[in-house]
Amino acid sequence: KGRHQRPQLGSRRRAMEIDPLVVISVAIVLLTIVFFAMRSGPAAKKRPTAKFLDKSRQTLTLGERINISHDTVRFRFVLPDATPVLGLPVGKHFKLYAPNPKGSVEGEWNGRADPEAELQEIERKYTPTTSDDEIGFVDLVIKVYKGGGEKFVDGGKMSQHMDSLKVGDTMTISGPWGMNEYLGKGRFKVGAKEMKASRVGMMAGGTGITPMLQVLASMLKDSSDPTEISLLYANQTQDDILVHDMLESLAARYPTRFKVWYTLDRPPSGWQYSSGFITEEMITERLPPPAEDTLILMCGPPPMIKFACQANLEKLGYAAHTRVAF
Repeated sequence: KGRHQRPQLGSRRRAMEIDPLVVISVAIVLLTIVFFAMRSGPAAKKRPTAKFLDKSRQTLTLGERINISHDTVRFRFVLPDATPVLGLPVGKHFKLYAPNPKGSVEGEWNGRADPEAELQEIERKYTPTTSDDEIGFVDLVIKVYKGGGEKFVDGGKMSQHMDSLKVGDTMTISGPWGMNEYLGKGRFKVGAKEMKASRVGMMAGGTGITPMLQVLASMLKDSSDPTEISLLYANQTQDDILVHDMLESLAARYPTRFKVWYTLDRPPSGWQYSSGFITEEMITERLPPPAEDTLILMCGPPPMIKFACQANLEKLGYAAHTRVAF
């Protein structure tokens, strides 16, 4: 009477079986947890969009400086956490401000009358080598013009001020400024007019390479942008060629879309490119020919733009509306 009956085998099996609906419900819960975990993880964080530049005067702190060569420095300025995107449209520039230094001769700078002699502050226009794709910082490559010799006794005002900066120092900045903007896929806004180009020729002199670099880098990193680019870059010496390695790297990476050619006032022996000022022959050989779908961009010292670029382009038949000076 006191014996316990052993459960039958069939009932034990039924007790061990799991209801398929329970399995499905658990799977749904687990997948939901994984989905929301991935959404809230680092990879799912939204890209910051708050822009720093708003045309007012603001300050940026120098976070790093690296000497690229004996007279060229890359400055990295830190953007605020609240506005980590610079907010500079491609083709535009910003302004930097600094105290106005006194020349070695009162009222003069580099042996000439100084038009800024009465100003307390100077401003200069710059284009960074980074874009809005970089978050939290902006890079600026500056060639430092130090004083020395009879013709350049005082040097460059802004470049020497920046060369004096130490990490932690600040600069006053405003922007964006400028009349030209690259809208993507060959479309440009020049003033109030929008233009389209399938081939873009660029002529740059010295530090005038920076806006050209900004535009061509934007074109090349977009695989759906079919624009072809040719750059003619003029400098005094081989050491003066800014971002040379970057240009060569881009030319090697995009051989069918980007070509670069150099000319130097004082070339070294064995120089394989051109020498002297930009000429009609250089433009004919190295830049796209005149056409409605060709646009020529220029940036450099005013004499170069007037005599070497605009004058030669006009002789070769490039229409005025297809020549854009930055």
